[in-house]
Amino acid sequence: MPRLFVAIDLPDAAKDRILSLRERDLPPGRWSRREALHLTLHFIGDVPEGVARAYQRVLAEVDAAAFDLQIQGVGQFPINDRPRVIWAGVQNTRELRALHQAVGAALEREGFIRERRRFHPHITLMRFRKPIRRGPASRWLSAHIDFTAAPVRVERFALFESDLQPTGAIYRQRRVYPLNHN
Repeated sequence: MPRLFVAIDLPDAAKDRILSLRERDLPPGRWSRREALHLTLHFIGDVPEGVARAYQRVLAEVDAAAFDLQIQGVGQFPINDRPRVIWAGVQNTRELRALHQAVGAALEREGFIRERRRFHPHITLMRFRKPIRRGPASRWLSAHIDFTAAPVRVERFALFESDLQPTGAIYRQRRVYPLNHN
């Protein structure tokens, strides 16, 4: 069964800027590989191939406009506890929320059940096997709180398939969907 998610892939310049955040000041963890940097719109999970094809078809019906995406700031999950994930933030604009909603609505027409959590756009930078002490993470987050990258023009989104490997997930775009140019 394919493991799917819908995401915005990032251009090379944005990936390069994000990767500049890598430092050795954090406890050992797994930094995201360059090719894995993306902004998830909806995580779908493992589905039968027939369902995957249906999702692939309905995503072509998404009607949303191209927009600019601003990557700024850093943070952690869980937010108020010992971190397991360090991320780069993404400004949650009206256009990004509209795309998130349109993708979710298209998937729901095929039986997808959306997560109840609020959409918190981010780009995962690093994962820890176990929660780490707050001290090192807090120092790193404070040092990079003003992080920003040049705006990214979002003209498409994609349905991705992930293959979980011991060395990290391998992502493959199943299909790319263009956004409207108004």
